[in-house]
Amino acid sequence: MTRPPRVQRVAEHLIARACRRLPGEAGDERYREWAAELPAILSDPDIGSGVRRSARALSYAAGISRCARRLGRPGPPASLPARPGFPVRRVAAGVAIYLGLVGLVVGLAVAFHLHGPWPAILIVPVAAGFVAFCLVDLARADQVRYLPKWGWAIVCLVQIPLGGIVYLALGKIPRANLEPPAQP
Repeated sequence: MTRPPRVQRVAEHLIARACRRLPGEAGDERYREWAAELPAILSDPDIGSGVRRSARALSYAAGISRCARRLGRPGPPASLPARPGFPVRRVAAGVAIYLGLVGLVVGLAVAFHLHGPWPAILIVPVAAGFVAFCLVDLARADQVRYLPKWGWAIVCLVQIPLGGIVYLALGKIPRANLEPPAQP
């Protein structure tokens, strides 16, 4: 018996990991079904070169992983606890982006010898636009986490821009997560 190609083994591994998220025997059944598609993808002459077939097989496995992540979620998405450390990374990334923008404005002010109110004139419209973006996003949101909408609005207005960063990182529920998975 010959060993399957390395790309097929990697794709099967990704699918197997994704199927572990599914409840009970559904994971085993889905693994057999989804992994059976890999040889057909890897031998399809219509796709073209072997590199393109390999990329298609890995893309298929990545799509299965995303799909299984959504299918394996129990209950309504708003009740799900966040992954440990994930919100912290999002807040840290938001703060890092903000500090990078402030550093850019300060660097431009130093490079172009801008003194007086010019740095503030550059920063205030950006901060106001960010707060407006956060408030509009908050108004359009169907659900938010951890605080009521009015609480997030106060946080966004009182702590500019940190309040908006925290809202976007912790309080916002992405639209894709609002719809529960369809039950068969």
